[in-house]
Amino acid sequence: MKIAIVRLSALGDIIQSAIVLQFIKKFKKNIEIHWFVDERFKDILKDHPLIDKIYPLPLKDKKITKTLKILFEARKNNYNVSIDLQGLIKSAIISRILNQNNFGFNKNSLKESFAHNFYNQKLNISYNENVFVRYLALISFVFNEEFDIKNIFFKKDVFYTDDILKEKLIQELKLKENKQNILIHVGSSAKNKIYPAKKFASLCKKIINNFPNLKILLAWGNLKEYEIAKEIQNFYPNDRIVLIRNLNLQELIALTKAVDLIIGNDSGPTHLAFALNKASITIFGATPSQRNAFTTEINKTIDAKKKILDAKHIDKNDFCIENIDENDIFKIAKELLNEK
Repeated sequence: MKIAIVRLSALGDIIQSAIVLQFIKKFKKNIEIHWFVDERFKDILKDHPLIDKIYPLPLKDKKITKTLKILFEARKNNYNVSIDLQGLIKSAIISRILNQNNFGFNKNSLKESFAHNFYNQKLNISYNENVFVRYLALISFVFNEEFDIKNIFFKKDVFYTDDILKEKLIQELKLKENKQNILIHVGSSAKNKIYPAKKFASLCKKIINNFPNLKILLAWGNLKEYEIAKEIQNFYPNDRIVLIRNLNLQELIALTKAVDLIIGNDSGPTHLAFALNKASITIFGATPSQRNAFTTEINKTIDAKKKILDAKHIDKNDFCIENIDENDIFKIAKELLNEK
């Protein structure tokens, strides 16, 4: 059996969607999986042991002719089924091009409801349902298998970790000199999803003062995030708070696996911690934590205690994340670090 998975973007969504791979292999051991992704994010899936072929698509540059050429060539693989995990009009069209026997969510389950017209088989599940439940429910629907939410707690690492690369980063960042290491991701895709630098600095200060053998690594992905990280350093200069260099996606996977705790906003790098079964705290503001994350004994969330009833309509001018007390984040961090 050969299937096509369509999950084009963004980084965090791809990271969360990839949980389906191990469940697919559990349902059907002898299956060939091809993944169609925006070429900007292809490296997060690089060398994945459960993906047989990756098709990077030049969507960002709007190279429509080249994209269509790739898709029509891929269609010759004669997929048994294509699955759209994204649920947008463009991803629905792509899944339809790849195979007429394609699966997606129904009209009421989508943000872009028109996308349902391009699916042959449709699943009805609330758009406000937890994203992991949505993805795995769709996969269960495709393969006519039972899905128990409890199985998420026993998932294996979602991504392959390059141990040689991990050891290089441990040496480069001198992580072995400390008893514990925290990786903090300062950015996110939207301004109102970013925790204030001053409060991040206050959090760092509390952690440093309470854990004398601990190092904090500040991670960033673009110039704006770099400036936020520098601002944190300026608020609280300390040689145990290190602004690291920009990492590629494979390095990000390796470093996430190497540290003891990851803290950050609702973003791909923080969701990666859950994917790799590493302790984490994800900070939510105007996005629904109960939908966008899955909590476990080591994966915690904190939010502004604001009820967000409809995830389809998020107010990007709502900066309630700024109201979250850094002391509350510290309490969770302290519990997780003391359990180590």
